[in-house]
Amino acid sequence: MMLYLLDSSSRPKTAIRVADPKIADVFFVPFFSSLSFNTHGVNMLDPETEKDRLLQVEIVELLHMSPWWQKSAGQDHILVMHHPNALRFVREELNSSIFVVADFGRYSQRVARLRKDVVAPYMHVVDTYVTDNLTDPFAARTTVLFFRGTVKRKDDGIVRTKLAKLLQNHPNVVYEESVAKNGGIELATQGMRKSLFCLTPAGDTPSSCRLFDAIASHCVPVIISDKLELPFEDELDYEEFCLIFSVEEALTPGYILEILENFSKERWLRMWANLKLVAHHFEYQHPALKNDAVDMVWKQVKRKLPAIRLAKHRMKRLKTPDWWHW
Repeated sequence: MMLYLLDSSSRPKTAIRVADPKIADVFFVPFFSSLSFNTHGVNMLDPETEKDRLLQVEIVELLHMSPWWQKSAGQDHILVMHHPNALRFVREELNSSIFVVADFGRYSQRVARLRKDVVAPYMHVVDTYVTDNLTDPFAARTTVLFFRGTVKRKDDGIVRTKLAKLLQNHPNVVYEESVAKNGGIELATQGMRKSLFCLTPAGDTPSSCRLFDAIASHCVPVIISDKLELPFEDELDYEEFCLIFSVEEALTPGYILEILENFSKERWLRMWANLKLVAHHFEYQHPALKNDAVDMVWKQVKRKLPAIRLAKHRMKRLKTPDWWHW
């Protein structure tokens, strides 16, 4: 899919599809790598993963045969690999392209990095809170800190188990083990809407969909992470609507709770109001709307264009490729 990227300040959307590759700014590769992994490779065991691997090999072969890929070495091509295990067999062969990722938790800097790639939000699983217009929302939210989800996770998510030991059974905290099935989403929706702050510790990688559930619920996120990159951060100042703590701070007994329990109503109301202002940036719409999550991703891609053009022009004229690692 070939796309031309517009100046979105005066347009309803940033990207439009074009039929002529000669006028395209970027090429979107419609390979659903996360779906392929979840369908064919989710257990990470062979031989079940072979179908996923073969699909990845096929997409690499198709791209490498394309004259438009060859013209830029793939630097103006976009691949979505939002699942941390998506495209895991062929990343090195596609690492010049723009990747749309959830975070950089399972990628080496050779494969993915902030300079060339785009961090996109997870789609929230709780319903958007569209009737949050209470006269006194601070008083209406009777829980100070809320977390409901899978406690035992891998890698960065190990912090959840440690937090459970500190926070469970505290009178102002709901910290519950839960899964999305059997009414878990409904309970999480209710809990977030009744809470001042929502804990968003890392999942198996630094990011978690819980952050975007909290934003959709207008529950001030309490982010626990040392290595998290956030979507659209060149436009959004997360400290205006989130609290951010290091893992060391979070695991210091009483540290976070003392801050939250003494949080001023005025400051919380400012953050709550800011959440309502930015929440639409994290909504995936079809068709896309101006400044929704889809449009915001394309705006991020548009900002990569000068670097892409520089790389393409240098690659075309240099006699000694990559003589300087710019």
